[in-house]
Amino acid sequence: MSKGYESRGYLLDDYRLFHLSEPQAGHIDYHYHEFCKLLLLVSGSGEYAVEGRRYRLRAGDIVLIGSHCVHRPEFESGAPYERIIIYISPEFLRRQSGPDCSLEDCFSGQAGHVLRPEEKERRELFSLAARLERELRREEYGHVVLGNGLLLHLLVEISRSLRNSSEPVPGPVTPHNDRIADILGYINEHLAEDVTIDSLSERFYISKYHMMRLFRQETGQSIHAYLSDRRLLQARELIAGGMSATESCFRSGFRSYSSFTRAYSKRYGTTPTGRSNQLEETYE
Repeated sequence: MSKGYESRGYLLDDYRLFHLSEPQAGHIDYHYHEFCKLLLLVSGSGEYAVEGRRYRLRAGDIVLIGSHCVHRPEFESGAPYERIIIYISPEFLRRQSGPDCSLEDCFSGQAGHVLRPEEKERRELFSLAARLERELRREEYGHVVLGNGLLLHLLVEISRSLRNSSEPVPGPVTPHNDRIADILGYINEHLAEDVTIDSLSERFYISKYHMMRLFRQETGQSIHAYLSDRRLLQARELIAGGMSATESCFRSGFRSYSSFTRAYSKRYGTTPTGRSNQLEETYE
């Protein structure tokens, strides 16, 4: 991608489940979703890149990707790749959370983006996912209520596993360049500030031209495009939360409202005060 990460899919329900057995169809660019994503790898092996870090997966692993988290699967085209994918609305997670737990926490990445449960625990978690899948297909009396209960059960058990697992949570494969992962994290934490190529170069003690080349090599796009896209994401969230488009623009680090509206319209197909009717579904 040359002009920023792409948002793929709009979730109109509280959650949706897909069980896919076909191999990955070719290369998939870095992208993000506006919902959380839970992936249970039934069979196959490959790598998954999340926010500049790569995880090597094997059958039985569970991948947890938060809303707006930039990622992509890196499975070989044509290789076995069976997975259960559940897309979940952050609003649903917040509604269903309680005073003793926040269901969004397991998607935060603080405990890692990949869970590798022990065999007994793995069977229980995958069994819950299979029961949820069967219930959603039946569409009988109470299937929504029971489906919600099964999903919540699954999420709570996954959260407990992340907190209590005696096995170490799989860490990322050594990135091609640690500095790029650090730069990604810094940008995400300082969107509203005046982040420039020169300031990043000075902060991370790296030649700016070398840094730009490594960043594109690691992420597939330029630093400027990444920064712009993350600011657009933040502005969109602020607008959805009730903030005016003008204030959201400057709170997200844009210095010109006209430039912001042009970039916003180009990215989302609508003005900051409008709404896109686009619906795209993609499952990876």
